[in-house]
Amino acid sequence: MKFNLIAAAALMAASVSAQAAVITTSLDSITGATVIGFENFDGFINTDGGVNLGQGVALGTDYDAELSPFNRDLGTNGAWTFGLNGFAASGSNGVLFFSFDTLKSGVSAYVSHFGGASLLVEALSLSGNLLESTTVSFAASSDAAYDEGTTIGFLRTSNDIAFVRFTGVGAVVDNIAAVPEPGTYALLMAGLGVVGAVARRRQA
Repeated sequence: MKFNLIAAAALMAASVSAQAAVITTSLDSITGATVIGFENFDGFINTDGGVNLGQGVALGTDYDAELSPFNRDLGTNGAWTFGLNGFAASGSNGVLFFSFDTLKSGVSAYVSHFGGASLLVEALSLSGNLLESTTVSFAASSDAAYDEGTTIGFLRTSNDIAFVRFTGVGAVVDNIAAVPEPGTYALLMAGLGVVGAVARRRQA
């Protein structure tokens, strides 16, 4: 009976992890994670070419994007400031496009955008096919807020994320984290949730 329960939980966990690829928790604490914080950059990127960020991550962006030290006005979402951390902010077309030199199973970032707008977040395969997408609509506590945002990302059960793209008015990204391992973290968390639910049901 106990074995059947564990097997059922594992199957349900696999189903949940496949359906719940959008995450709101940073992946930066996972062993082997690559984390880019943008602290070492110093200004405008007046090009639509690529910028090597180090650790096997490159940024492809539109004209007049920013990396770090300038404050970014986000309207009713306040402002992002250089402060203790750097950031990447989109330019005229509102696009930030990150590529990885090895395929990833998960990626997350701390993001914000111009108040009243929204941010489209997409994970793409090596051939450019869309793997996952979600839309973020963040509202800061006030238009005088500083560095307020939300964490968003994707976690999959295989290493197939080659690119991640953020598109929106006033798109801002910080602490982008990527993990190379298969999605065992998602499977574990989903499995624990299922087992916990079953245990609570038995106690009721």
